[in-house]
Amino acid sequence: MELCNSVFDLMKELFDLPLETKKQKTSDKPNHGYFERNPKVPLYEAIGIDLDGPSYDKAVQNFTNIMWPTGYDHFCETINLYAKLLIEMDQTAKRLLFDGYDLDQSGCDSLLNSTNYMIRSFKYLVPQKAQNNLGLIAHTDSSYFTILHQNNVAGLEAKLRTGEWVNIDPLPSKFLFLAGDALKVWSNDRIPPLEHKVMMTEDKERYSIGLFSYNSKMMETEEGLVDEDHPLRYKAFNHYEYIKLRNKFPTQTELLNFIML
Repeated sequence: MELCNSVFDLMKELFDLPLETKKQKTSDKPNHGYFERNPKVPLYEAIGIDLDGPSYDKAVQNFTNIMWPTGYDHFCETINLYAKLLIEMDQTAKRLLFDGYDLDQSGCDSLLNSTNYMIRSFKYLVPQKAQNNLGLIAHTDSSYFTILHQNNVAGLEAKLRTGEWVNIDPLPSKFLFLAGDALKVWSNDRIPPLEHKVMMTEDKERYSIGLFSYNSKMMETEEGLVDEDHPLRYKAFNHYEYIKLRNKFPTQTELLNFIML
């Protein structure tokens, strides 16, 4: 809990930086840069830290140098430790998936070797009297997993298969594993992505942090999950190109043509 509390304290410092400083965090990968509040989502703000490659500590250092040009060792050390633990969680979860479906672990090694990570931090303001309390619209994530960590302020809601929306416990001692679009493709439709949204119902600012995992190569279905009862449904495609397309709010037909056979 000491580490968790330190991380959320640092996120508050990060979001308190001048807007011009935060806007310097850009990326050629979709959703990896800074997203400032705007009239469509006035309560929502987010910023990403790329963790590509095995030496992600260098990526954290580069991010820190942008935000704090004079240096901030405590930020680097804390986020590096936090990222290491989250990535270990993600890799353990993927190995459990391979075990659960009785798949060869060499396939998991291949998947992990082609995985890129990003830590994305979110801040939600308390709605004013004239504002709607919608923090973030209903959506699914484009990642394999999102490992979400919250700061004890309620707001996250998940949609059950029955169509009912339920509140998710925001305890900071819990790490939530949200299935994303990539897991649906990998599992050949066995694992549906979780639709979720944020509704600001408390009189407190809300912070959350997510570890997102993406395929650095081609997104494709696991071969061992294709059989007579589960014929192949998806063609191989570039994961980041899929995210770019999704961000353009394509029609359902356009999106399906991009990913389905």
